[in-house]
Amino acid sequence: MTRRSIVLVVLATVVLAGCAGTQGTGTPTAETPTEDASGVEIEEIPGVSNETLTNATALVQANGETLVETGARLEVVQTAAETNTESVFTIGSTGTYTLTTTRSASNGQSGTIDYWSNETATYVRTQTNGETQYRSIDRQPGTLDSFNRTLETYLAAGTFTVSNESADPTTVVLTAEEFTAPDDGGVLSDTSSLSGRLVLSQSGQVQNLTVTGQENGQSVAFRYELLQPVIERADKPAWVGEVPPSAKLHPDLTVDVENSSYLVIENEGGDPVPRNATIAVEANGTNGTATFETALDVGETRYAYFQTSDGTFTLSADQPTADMAASVDSPLSVRVTTSDDVSLYSASMGWASASADAESGSSGTAGDE
Repeated sequence: MTRRSIVLVVLATVVLAGCAGTQGTGTPTAETPTEDASGVEIEEIPGVSNETLTNATALVQANGETLVETGARLEVVQTAAETNTESVFTIGSTGTYTLTTTRSASNGQSGTIDYWSNETATYVRTQTNGETQYRSIDRQPGTLDSFNRTLETYLAAGTFTVSNESADPTTVVLTAEEFTAPDDGGVLSDTSSLSGRLVLSQSGQVQNLTVTGQENGQSVAFRYELLQPVIERADKPAWVGEVPPSAKLHPDLTVDVENSSYLVIENEGGDPVPRNATIAVEANGTNGTATFETALDVGETRYAYFQTSDGTFTLSADQPTADMAASVDSPLSVRVTTSDDVSLYSASMGWASASADAESGSSGTAGDE
């Protein structure tokens, strides 16, 4: 399942009401916009025409403009057969934001990732399998784009028409019984019997979007809800004070396996790997840990291997000879961690793999040369 994030698109789109013909012998007058039972002028809602949502893009743009201007707190819940995901996103009108996403699986595993971003930096906390990791990165405003694209995808997939069931005089309800499952790899991609319910304000701010369906006899749902409008600043969470100093380090590390025996660790850019950082390797059912006695600066290389003589795991600036390094079988996992427990590199690799899944953002490769 693809995870989504939220972007705020600063564009305004206004759908104007049409004009009527003449009445009797008088001068032409503008036709009164359609109203539903709530009193909302439906044709003035961006993207809505003839009591139908005809332009999902215009609606999402209007919604995003409001979020940027006034700030808000949103909740997005995706319920699937095997995995549930809940995200709470708070953006202040100053541009600060917090985002917390929790994923829980039917096998009992769960994990949470938190973000806090001010005007200059973004801090990240990841909690999974009882382990907590922190990172500090430059502020990246575009990281929320995919969330807004998901909202637009679900809006465009249904035929939403006014239902006149709103009890709130400031909102209008649209429902969709005709719905095409989005082919986006998301929670609703493989569902059937889809239906949707959309609640809008006259300005085009989405109060709630709920889409439900069935997958293999189980209920599947996507829900987007505005929890709180108008927030000036997203408060700094207490956990940001726990972020260690080395969380801001970002070395560009590559790790290769050569001759199915020793690892080549290279720092190709970014920050140095600090002195006293550790490298941990698991291979052949054996764990090995060693310490960087000196910093691994940009352009430098280290070699890690299990000694053939006694199995001792060694980290050295010198390349081992063929008889020094014991053979290792695929797969292999490697992790580089600072003394204050910040993961600079984490990857699992197999000999036939062209790349590894590096959690740190560095790429890991493995080859038999």
